Amino acid sequence: MPRPQWAQRWTDSWASMPTPIRKILAASVGAVTLITGVALLVLPGPGIVVILIGLAILGTEFAWARRSMHKVKHHGSRVTRGITRKKKPETNENAINEQ
Repeated sequence: MPRPQWAQRWTDSWASMPTPIRKILAASVGAVTLITGVALLVLPGPGIVVILIGLAILGTEFAWARRSMHKVKHHGSRVTRGITRKKKPETNENAINEQ
């Protein structure tokens, strides 16, 4: 599936920026987003989602953020599989004895 034209323009303009400016922009926007996400863990709001967005922004320029995102995805999928795994039906001995 081809990318939309606006996405291609955005990617091209981001890639054409000098590396130090790209790193500074990614670091500042990503850090603010990440800190906001941490604050939203105790405040009302989608803290985990905002933290993931912040890591994704930082991951565009920094390898440590890409590794962190990979770990979060890996552990998140394990947790999701554990939650969605079907449990065996429990037998209620009291209900059986009452009949």
